[in-house]
Amino acid sequence: MIPYSIIVAITGLLLGLAAIAAFVWAWSRGAFENIDDQARVIFEPRDLRLLRPWETQAQQEERRKLYGELIEPAPGEWGGGE
Repeated sequence: MIPYSIIVAITGLLLGLAAIAAFVWAWSRGAFENIDDQARVIFEPRDLRLLRPWETQAQQEERRKLYGELIEPAPGEWGGGE
């Protein structure tokens, strides 16, 4: 009979190898290219133009160049007053 610790170790190795294989597959298919663009997919176009009070002046200027003039947020969105 095989001790349970060996079964647990083999199962852990197989799961680890499966995770590595999934990562390598995703990498080879280009899933990690343009990470910044993929991170912005969740935003509505208007969200990218909202003024965020916690950003530095340089960050606001960069977003202004990329997305146009920044607009004040409505109450409840991106730090807009309630």
